[in-house]
Amino acid sequence: MPASNRIPWIDACKGIGIFLVIIGHSTLTAIPRSQIFAFHMPLFFFLSGFLFSPKNNFKEFALNKVKTLLIPYFSFAVISLLIYSHYTATPIDLYRFIESTVSSKRNYIYYNVPLWFLTSLFTIEILFYFITKLVRNKFAILGVALSLGFFAFTILKVVNSSNILPWSLDQSLFYFAFFGFGHFLRLVKWLERDLKKSWILILLSGLFLWNLNDSTLYQQGWQLLHLPPLISLYLNRIIWALLAISFVIYISQYLSISPLLNFIGKNSLTLMALHVIVGFNIFNRHFRRDLLLEDHPNVLALILTVFTILLLLPLSYIINHFFPFLLGRKYKWKLPKLINPFAKKAKSPSQM
Repeated sequence: MPASNRIPWIDACKGIGIFLVIIGHSTLTAIPRSQIFAFHMPLFFFLSGFLFSPKNNFKEFALNKVKTLLIPYFSFAVISLLIYSHYTATPIDLYRFIESTVSSKRNYIYYNVPLWFLTSLFTIEILFYFITKLVRNKFAILGVALSLGFFAFTILKVVNSSNILPWSLDQSLFYFAFFGFGHFLRLVKWLERDLKKSWILILLSGLFLWNLNDSTLYQQGWQLLHLPPLISLYLNRIIWALLAISFVIYISQYLSISPLLNFIGKNSLTLMALHVIVGFNIFNRHFRRDLLLEDHPNVLALILTVFTILLLLPLSYIINHFFPFLLGRKYKWKLPKLINPFAKKAKSPSQM
């Protein structure tokens, strides 16, 4: 999305989301990690669905996704391999690298696991394009998305990671539900109003905070519905994540005034790709031992996360301005200044 057309609260949501991704991958203990994992990736797929636009013909659409998702995927894969080889002091196994990169199975990209997100999102975007061309009704599109998510949840058993498919297709199908919800809300224009005054968003945010503190009533409510177990478990996961996403969207209405958070959100792709292989490696190698915080994993997780973000922000700036091709963007060289900085200036009319 061009900078002039950016929606500030979306960048704020991405900033919050990438913070949760990084801290979730750190030394955080089991309970807060499970709470974060329940919605941090659904948040990104929801936002991607909200921004989804199938207006271009398929060739233009696909090329755009190749540039914005696959080029960064392969670029950061090569960079990650070199860094991985350095920190592990192992020679580069080209065959293993190609096999892991081409298959792109989450948890099996040995040199940098988080990169699975890029191929997964690419798969969703392409499949969703065809769904929107074949199914015109917005409610039917949402129904298809929910059905695909249910298929992944029940048949592919995506939660247990027992059937990991190439390009993490199993995970992609599960996240179709959140992508579909994001697209649906964009079509009905519900998120284009003044969300600070949205009583629905306030209510959903309040429910999330209440259940985060005590989920007893929430769980009892599901039991009263007497739904088949698999349907109940699936809808429970979907609704819980949507409650959390509602809360993030609501607080983003206020936090979007922060230039730092917006900058973090705008560069969430770079932070997603490099937080483990760069930030965590540097911190663990050079700083972690001296902090003596192994008995305080949550404090260590917060410090590690802040360190990683502060480290990667200037790196993001450098990539944006000097190596944008890594992100699938064009570099606009200022050729006259670079090629011939000592060229004589043209005379002004007053000098002629």
